[in-house]
Amino acid sequence: MSVPGAGLDEAVDELYGVPLEDFTRERSRIAKELRAAGNADDADAVAKLRKPSVAAWVLNQLARRSRRDVDLLLDAGHRLREAQVAVLSGAEKEEFDRARKTESDALKRLNRDAEQLLRERGSASAGVLKQIGDSLRAAAVSPTGRELLARGRFTQPLQAEGFDVFGELAGSAAPRRKPAPDREQRERRREAVREAKERVRQAERRVRAAEAEVEKLTAALAAAEETAATEHERLDAAAEGLRRAESELDEPPLR
Repeated sequence: MSVPGAGLDEAVDELYGVPLEDFTRERSRIAKELRAAGNADDADAVAKLRKPSVAAWVLNQLARRSRRDVDLLLDAGHRLREAQVAVLSGAEKEEFDRARKTESDALKRLNRDAEQLLRERGSASAGVLKQIGDSLRAAAVSPTGRELLARGRFTQPLQAEGFDVFGELAGSAAPRRKPAPDREQRERRREAVREAKERVRQAERRVRAAEAEVEKLTAALAAAEETAATEHERLDAAAEGLRRAESELDEPPLR
């Protein structure tokens, strides 16, 4: 994009789409060109933009490279909020289950794409992948997170610790409840929330098991790479020895 004549939004979009190692240089370049074009305020705003962490950079790339799945995730999050309100009001939960399935499928594909992006950079640690997965789940239902993911402008991953999706959703449903719901209706609501929380707990257990397996495989890969490096050194030494032996063999005998 040619910066002169472009608005601040376009400049920011360009900056958060560049490779992470180019961020600082591109930030300076864009700010300089904006200032040269007479957009001093925009230049100052760009110069103050924070460089993303690795996890945040991956989230920004997903917003650009995996747009379809990001849109599916955001749409599923919106439908989950609406379906949860309906369930808490006594409606059937088929729509909630459909939205949860769409969310789960989109998350799987986005987490897979995130791992690929990290591997292209040289390392896909379990910790960074967890930050990305937590951020995606939180962004699906958090207004601030939804905007960041939609625009691809993270500087840090979202803090999922203490984030209670179902508590927030239950709170948003309160104004719609009847003043004095009967006992059976209250119990249905409680059961729906319990079931939803249990699904979340089961998913979290599966995620933790998968992360443990990734860590184990990562350690095994590191050990294998170290062994391969050692064997390469031995091969080089053996090849050098062979070269010297062949050289000595070709030399004429001493008289």
